[in-house]
Amino acid sequence: MTIRIETRRLLLRPFVAADAAVVEGYAGRWEIARMTTRIAHPYPKGAAAAWIAGHAAAREEGSEYTFAVTLQGHEQPIGATSLRRNEPGNLELGYWLAPGHWGQGLATEAAQAMVVYGFETLGAEALTSGHFADNAASGRVLEKAGFRANGIARQWSEARQDFVDANRFLLTRESWQRARRIAAEKAR
Repeated sequence: MTIRIETRRLLLRPFVAADAAVVEGYAGRWEIARMTTRIAHPYPKGAAAAWIAGHAAAREEGSEYTFAVTLQGHEQPIGATSLRRNEPGNLELGYWLAPGHWGQGLATEAAQAMVVYGFETLGAEALTSGHFADNAASGRVLEKAGFRANGIARQWSEARQDFVDANRFLLTRESWQRARRIAAEKAR
């Protein structure tokens, strides 16, 4: 079964082998790689194809659920988002978008969709995420998706080849459900 998540402007779908060239082009950009923990810079030739080839197995074993972020009506990815199991009941949200799509609320829209998927479909009890301290825009994405600051950590950046200060965020199932109830009551 192919999982597709639709939002107002986006379609989140599994990556396919044909997406590798586009992913390689985006992941090879310094402005994307430097804000992630796992993308190397320079990005190795063939790495995107290998990454995409591993998605089905990761999904089958329940360790990671990765989606191409596409605009409604377009098949070409403009980014990626994933939920990765980091301990029983907890998933970590990750995402990146192509720079030409920054500042339009698309990362927030994708993150919000992944929150719903994580809690409603995958049964997570808590979602975590984070952003490097020099990427405040990513912090705003997480806050708009319902996450709250939960501390600071040093995280490895493959692109920077160094540990970087990172702001950590948490969203529990309980706080997410409470926020949804409050929003529904206000909408009445």
